[in-house]
Amino acid sequence: MNDRIEHLRALTRELIKKLGNENRELKTLTRTLSNRIQDLEQQCIVIDRETAEIPIGFDLIPEDDLNKY
Repeated sequence: MNDRIEHLRALTRELIKKLGNENRELKTLTRTLSNRIQDLEQQCIVIDRETAEIPIGFDLIPEDDLNKY
């Protein structure tokens, strides 16, 4: 009976260790994906602002042309 109990305890410890490792990996992946989503959202905001700041029909003058005068 003691052998069975010890065997079950060993299996339980192994399973807990395995699940703990998987949990750490998933937390790392979640953090990585969260950071990537945040980066993409910031890029989207920047692109939206750049698009919104240029009025329709507005002619952009290259900086070199401005320095001529």
